[in-house]
Amino acid sequence: MSHDEDTCKLMSIEAKAAIQEVSFAVQSVSISEQLPRSDELVYLNLKTKEEQLYCVELSVKGFRVVGRQFDTTSDGADNPYFETIYALLDTVSPEYRLSFGEALVSKLSELQGTVEEDPSEDAK
Repeated sequence: MSHDEDTCKLMSIEAKAAIQEVSFAVQSVSISEQLPRSDELVYLNLKTKEEQLYCVELSVKGFRVVGRQFDTTSDGADNPYFETIYALLDTVSPEYRLSFGEALVSKLSELQGTVEEDPSEDAK
């Protein structure tokens, strides 16, 4: 496999990881099938819980909104890049923040339950 194929594959892997990481906090998110993919660029179609549509560019520079509809790239020239999909969602979706907080509380509760059920080594 060439370096370009490796990089393209890495961008696709990064996009798939981002999709898995935020799917709980958005209505939908997927890799665009209409827009081209390259070794430096992948596009995601994202629908927030507020029902706002975005086309998000993922490149080596990070994530940024490039369109206000799926599969469009007409609005991105002046939009900032974000290092993570979380940071981008934090700015465009108040419901994401709420979902993220709820998921965090849920995980912490699970961990607390696990700790309470599992006696520590000190109890032996």
